[in-house]
Amino acid sequence: MHHVIRLCPRRDWLPSLMLLGICGGGIDPGGAGAAAADASENEFLQELPVVISPTHLVQPLGDAPVAVTVIDRELIRAMGVREIPELMRRVAGAVVAYESSLAPVVSYHGLNGGYMHRMQVLVDGRSVYDPVFGGTHWATLPLEVEDIERIEFVRGSNAVTDGANAFLATISITTRQAAEDRGTYLQSRVGNNGIRDVYGRYGGTSDRVDYRLSAAFREDDGVNHRADSKQVRYLAGRLDARPSATLQMTALAGYKTGEYGYGFDEGNAPVFGTCIPPHRRPIDDGYAQFRLEYNPSTAEQTLFQLYYTQLDASSAYRRTARCGGFLDERAYSVRRYDAEVRRSWAPSEATRLIVGASARLDEVEAEDRVAGLSGSPWRNAPENRHARVFGNWEYRPSLRWLLNVGAMLEHHSLTDEYYGSPRLAINYRLADRQTLRWGLSRAVRVPGFLEETWRNDLWDQAGGLRAETLLSREIGYLGSFPDGGLTVDLRVFHDRTDDLLNALVDQVPLQTVNGGWATLTGFEAQTRWRLTPATTVRLAYAYTDIDSDNPQGVRYTESAPRHIADLLVTHDFNDRLSGSLGFNYVSSMEWLEGGTRVPPTRYLDLRLARKLKGGGRAGSIALNIHNLLDDQVSYQNTTTVGRQVFLTVDWPF
Repeated sequence: MHHVIRLCPRRDWLPSLMLLGICGGGIDPGGAGAAAADASENEFLQELPVVISPTHLVQPLGDAPVAVTVIDRELIRAMGVREIPELMRRVAGAVVAYESSLAPVVSYHGLNGGYMHRMQVLVDGRSVYDPVFGGTHWATLPLEVEDIERIEFVRGSNAVTDGANAFLATISITTRQAAEDRGTYLQSRVGNNGIRDVYGRYGGTSDRVDYRLSAAFREDDGVNHRADSKQVRYLAGRLDARPSATLQMTALAGYKTGEYGYGFDEGNAPVFGTCIPPHRRPIDDGYAQFRLEYNPSTAEQTLFQLYYTQLDASSAYRRTARCGGFLDERAYSVRRYDAEVRRSWAPSEATRLIVGASARLDEVEAEDRVAGLSGSPWRNAPENRHARVFGNWEYRPSLRWLLNVGAMLEHHSLTDEYYGSPRLAINYRLADRQTLRWGLSRAVRVPGFLEETWRNDLWDQAGGLRAETLLSREIGYLGSFPDGGLTVDLRVFHDRTDDLLNALVDQVPLQTVNGGWATLTGFEAQTRWRLTPATTVRLAYAYTDIDSDNPQGVRYTESAPRHIADLLVTHDFNDRLSGSLGFNYVSSMEWLEGGTRVPPTRYLDLRLARKLKGGGRAGSIALNIHNLLDDQVSYQNTTTVGRQVFLTVDWPF
């Protein structure tokens, strides 16, 4: 869900916030008006940012019931990355790795391998969580970095707002409004490791309608020691219409198609990879979305949303001779239909409410065919009908105290169970721009299709699994000190998970069972310090300790790094030359689900950008060097990520 937010340079923002009006501008979710420019970088330096994701209510970060890291457009530009997962390195507690070019991994607080089952990812309010494997297919996601305006990374359970799979965290990505991209924009990249990228977009306006078309082609050779090259094509469009001052309609559609190499170098394959020769995997991923918003006043909004997504993937190869030489062909198609409605209003000056409901249908058609094996082909066609109601009550009894009470009730036909997720958060304003937060919440994670119903040569699921449960406690502190150009975000957490779903890997076919627990305890800190008008330092640190009974030999205790540290320094040398230097450290950990134990990783990134002279709007040229240090082991001890050096040229017309 995309919101245009106006940030307040004054201290008297509380009364207007209660009426859903930020500095008199109200909220314009998904809107396409010129008000987007009001959320300028200068205002971000004066106040803590405003966030939407925790409750779907517009709230200053100090009023949110959970910790949130905001990655805004300024930060996205400063990083100069090609891949969306790379943006998450700036988040305290997040780890980015690559099983392959096809399978980037974004992890938060561990307990996972190649698929982050316990984290929800939304793009403009559209869930991209895969109901089969769990997690997000970052490589095939029909989205490019250049189309992103903002990311809100909710560091903690947000099942109250986003449903069962928002278990440990939620990543909410907001794309740019059509009105922000008028005219023509072209970008190209070229570099080592086969990097060849082209991106272009065109935006226009007509009376009360703004529109944008984006297209891209990207290719590279992927990670080391793998048959890992990829070629992808991307096309997306957005239309924002304003029939009246109170009504807004948004239509979005996107499609990405690509071929991804998959396989291992001779003598460098993990055990499960010895049967897989190098081959190509075609994947198509697309969506269509419609949103209608009615804003009769700054204190009231009704939103209705529909979307459809479909992902088609297949692979075909002949197993290696040591594995029988059988022809192995697999294909699956995932379709999602979703409808949601929600309404927010302010019954009094001290109270705001939001209530909503959604219905979703996930359907899968899959066929696994292995010539020569008994039972082939195997066909799986599960579906899950998911319905939920949710709400959040924000109550401010005084200027110092704020109460957020939320609850969600949902039903999944896959397990034929009802699940509830409540949350209570109390925020106390210690002083001007300083807030202390205490939070308590409960969440569930419902089994995916692979865990609950899948049957083929590799899996045999009998069903009847219970949902995982999480009880989360946290204490947070937020402080903004404009005179020193400093913001501070501190968080201490204690999460207890039970009924963890574990795959029994010592048997074939595999089977997932309930069992075991894990307790996650830790500390996170994020700071942003404006040293001078030209220099900004961002620092993030996370300490995580996991205690678990490690059921069925699954080493949950090692699945998160004990220490994560990230530093990013940005500097404007003059009005035309700027640069950034980033360093990311992750201590040793063990990836589950096919991963291995990996040593500490150290990523050092450098970017230098210069504006170009020319008619109309100025373009730029940037030198990006990612991973200046030695090759870094990633996900498996046989896979490394090498240095990337590329030149980016962009020019708006």
